[in-house]
Amino acid sequence: MKKLYKLSCIAVLIISLFAFYSLDSKTVSVFNNKSTNKYKWNLSDMYASDSDWERDYKILEKNILKMEAYKGKLSRGSRYLYEALDMTDNMSRMLEKLYAYAYMSKDTDTSNNKYLTMCDNISYLAVKLSSSVSFIEPEILSVSKETIDKFVKNNSKLKPYKFYLDNLYKSKEHMLSDKEERILSLSKSMASTPEKVYTSFKDIDRKTNFTPGEYSRLLQDDNRETRKKAFVEEFESYKKNINVLASALSGQVNKDVFYSKARNYKTSLEASLDKDNIDVSLYNNLIIEVNNKLDVFHKYVGLRKKILKLDKVHYYDMYNPLIENNKKIEYDEAKGILTKALVPLGKQYVEDLEFGIDNRWVDVYPNKNKRGGAYSWGSYDTHPYVLLNYNNTLSSVSTFAHEMGHAMNNYYSSKNQEYVNYNYPIFTAEVASITNEALLFEYLMKNAKTKDEKMYYIQGYIDLIRGSIYTQAMYAEFEKIIHDRAEKGEALTSDNLNKLWTNLMKKYYGEDFFIDDICSIWWSRIPHFYSNFYVYKYATGCCAAISLSQDILNGQKDNYLNFLAAGGSDYPIDILKKAGVDMNDTKCIKDALKKFESLVNELEKMTF
Repeated sequence: MKKLYKLSCIAVLIISLFAFYSLDSKTVSVFNNKSTNKYKWNLSDMYASDSDWERDYKILEKNILKMEAYKGKLSRGSRYLYEALDMTDNMSRMLEKLYAYAYMSKDTDTSNNKYLTMCDNISYLAVKLSSSVSFIEPEILSVSKETIDKFVKNNSKLKPYKFYLDNLYKSKEHMLSDKEERILSLSKSMASTPEKVYTSFKDIDRKTNFTPGEYSRLLQDDNRETRKKAFVEEFESYKKNINVLASALSGQVNKDVFYSKARNYKTSLEASLDKDNIDVSLYNNLIIEVNNKLDVFHKYVGLRKKILKLDKVHYYDMYNPLIENNKKIEYDEAKGILTKALVPLGKQYVEDLEFGIDNRWVDVYPNKNKRGGAYSWGSYDTHPYVLLNYNNTLSSVSTFAHEMGHAMNNYYSSKNQEYVNYNYPIFTAEVASITNEALLFEYLMKNAKTKDEKMYYIQGYIDLIRGSIYTQAMYAEFEKIIHDRAEKGEALTSDNLNKLWTNLMKKYYGEDFFIDDICSIWWSRIPHFYSNFYVYKYATGCCAAISLSQDILNGQKDNYLNFLAAGGSDYPIDILKKAGVDMNDTKCIKDALKKFESLVNELEKMTF
């Protein structure tokens, strides 16, 4: 199941949930003066021209048809098995590269219809490829494990596939017949409809007087009325269409339930976690441990109330800085800060990072028609790429660190692993990105020149943990409940979704937080709910990252560097365990929550 799962998810971006910092048009015009080629991607490293992309597209389209020749032959010998797997990998590699070029070209100019068409075409070809190879895994599983093990033993070319094949047999009970697998594969284009409805609404039909980047800036404004006005307008734009959004989310959840039942899982949560060989107890333990430490989060909300001198804290009071700091951090200065912060990872890591930054791996500034947000992407046959919308704030420096963490993980994985084992899961990807952020904040706090500056950085680290652990745990709890309800046949209407969300907010935010009525629709703004059981990985990733960052600062970097190079060569839990973090032990979660508590206590002492 690992290979088919990978093929179906090639187009999924590794997007930082905390990186939506696109800018208003006024600020863009200033930054555009700096947007020389030096600050833009060099996509010619991937394809010299669009015509070269079209050439590979036609080659892949023809090669897909050749897979038919292997049907019914995989049990005949190791040669046929290797050739089928190798050909699938070669096509998947080409598809990844085609996908990345088309979508990244579109993202630098979302108004260009040519790239929109290329994206549609490559998405269609991805479904076609997935369908063409859907026979492989059922056919492999029709052969005894002993026979396949002999194939691997007698054919050295199959050795890189050992983990994949072992994992495949582990999930044998959830594999269907060739015909059934093909039907499920063909259904994927229809299954994406709920997400497409949500995305179309969010990006096209929804109207506000500001861009997403402006909203992020306004929510951090010192003027409370400015923040409130932006919050109301933003949330009202979703509330006006809340029934449509509830239907879209309901469709997504029911799709998850359908696929889990089709593959004979007890629950959709079990089905989602099984891909990474993760026990449901880990998910549940995360929610339990965070719930056990909600008093600390309540204390932080109360601290905001005291510092800001409010009767109650509202949603729009949770994002503005508690300590005033108007310092602008230019991108070139941010590069210097980041490389110094990451010195504990060693000379080679820093040199590789600097090489990527200096050789146009990063598209830095916002431009007209450039998509907002931030992400890291690329393919096995290219270096990684990072998209930013850099705006000279501490948040954008943190985002820069986050995305370069993803990029370096991809860089070392592709250098050290065969293609079949390089594509690491999101579970470990978020570890690499948040480790960089943790090291950044540790460096900034240590080197702060004034008390206020240190307090500003402490708040930044607090908000990183708050957003990565507490907020994501609340999201994860919501997601688990709505899937449980759907599995029991309960309807997911806007009314019951709103009530559920309101109750969770009361529990997580405590008595010092006032829940405005419109806050109940917050769930409708979360795009990650359209990637089932995704958000908890930010929380577990942050817990692991905090643990690893402390090891690194204590001079133990080698295990972490080996972790970056491991890719997807083993189950994520086992890869992390080799790096020194046991995610099945709740100690890692408890230690991260203790770190949050210590930062909150330090901020309180420095304030009062």
